[in-house]
Amino acid sequence: MVSYVYIRKDLSFIKNPARRTLLKAFATALFDPDYIGLCDRFGHIPVPTQIRELSLKGLEMVNTNAPETDTWIFEKETLPGWGQGDRVISSRRKNFGLYEADRLADDLSPLIDDMRALKLEVASMKAQGVYAANSAMFKGLGLVWSVGVLATVVLGFN
Repeated sequence: MVSYVYIRKDLSFIKNPARRTLLKAFATALFDPDYIGLCDRFGHIPVPTQIRELSLKGLEMVNTNAPETDTWIFEKETLPGWGQGDRVISSRRKNFGLYEADRLADDLSPLIDDMRALKLEVASMKAQGVYAANSAMFKGLGLVWSVGVLATVVLGFN
């Protein structure tokens, strides 16, 4: 079974020239060894060389009718200054969601340390027999602490 993509030679029906060049860049990337080489990793067979060459020749016939400034590029090695520019697809660039997730993980780090310390303290109190007398109080505090952490995480995504 072979997957394929149909692309018209004339992309003038797409009004935005940057979108026309992005479509062509995407289709070209499908045959780039850096991307198509991942097929093996996921149990797929890469496109045979003859089909790859035929497809790339077909893509050369696609007319984007766009100025050079609207052409997309792929940053495979660091391009200082250029890599963070417009119309650059870079594996080094993060989207906002990933940035925010990293930030939240950093925010939770001190809470995790506090939780470990509290667990050690509770274990110490259990060993001394203090915990049994006040177990209802500690369960209530644990619930309050858990709700507080959950609220912090949920509100952090808003």
